[in-house]
Amino acid sequence: MLEKTSVVTISNTSHRPLPYFEWFYFHFVTDDGAALNLILHETDIFGLKLKPYISLSVSLPGQEPCYLRRDLDGVVIAREPTFLRVGEGLISESDRAVCFDVPFPGRGYFRGEITKLAPPLMIKDGILYEDPRTGGSSHWIVQIPHATFTGILQLDGLTRRLRGTAYQDHQWGTILIQEFVSNWVWGHFSNEQVAVVFFQILAQNGQLIERVAMVNDEGRYTGTAVETSYLDTLFQTDRPAKFDDSVGVNFLNQCMQLDFGVSPTGLMRSRIGEEQGHHSASYLRWSATGTIQGGCGSQPLHGISEYIRIRPAMYGSLPKSIHR
Repeated sequence: MLEKTSVVTISNTSHRPLPYFEWFYFHFVTDDGAALNLILHETDIFGLKLKPYISLSVSLPGQEPCYLRRDLDGVVIAREPTFLRVGEGLISESDRAVCFDVPFPGRGYFRGEITKLAPPLMIKDGILYEDPRTGGSSHWIVQIPHATFTGILQLDGLTRRLRGTAYQDHQWGTILIQEFVSNWVWGHFSNEQVAVVFFQILAQNGQLIERVAMVNDEGRYTGTAVETSYLDTLFQTDRPAKFDDSVGVNFLNQCMQLDFGVSPTGLMRSRIGEEQGHHSASYLRWSATGTIQGGCGSQPLHGISEYIRIRPAMYGSLPKSIHR
């Protein structure tokens, strides 16, 4: 069940615990189908490489998706009390906005401004998972659950002006994700009136971790239960990059339903079966359009969803099905 929550103030600054992983994830979507991910990596996703960098995934209508990367050697990621600041104006946050101006030498730049429409969300104190043996923990906070943005993307000599909705979360931990995650699905969809984010993780010990939140004019709601076959379907398939189906996510005692389509044509990023230390990992990210139904009827939404699959060497120890 979702519960109505009050506004909280949460630091959006770097943690860098040891051992650790940490990243700040931004995305931007437009009504005409453009989708971009800008990620500030304090580490790589698995905490194996500790050199910071910024990545940008770009998906534009009628074009092949592309991926850009900028290393941050010598760039200061500020640890101020509340707001994120990277270098001399690469990323600069205030209480109402985030300004960004990120050059990618030889390719172009992405610059613009995010206007915050809602304050941060924190579910279960921001803790996704705690290891009772080691005390290590994994954290996820939605710093910007609902926002609009304007921006300019210059890529390989072509300039495009963008306007739409935006999102940012912050994830870090003292337990690496490959030490507890088997599979996860996540998604965020919004328009200027409403935003919905969900997260479902199947841990290697069989635990099912669920988070969901919705922000609209009536308030802010968070919960720890969703109903969807999305994770189970991807968990069972041998070729997740070929997944082509509609997805339904029910929450608020089935009073609200998010529906969206996932297909290879929306695939922004696909890394299949990569060796990461003693693990094999696959990571897929799709742009998608959908609808939210319930309450005041149906509204169109645009967003991004992702799937991660991690398989350690001892794959036989992982759960073979999902149980609540």
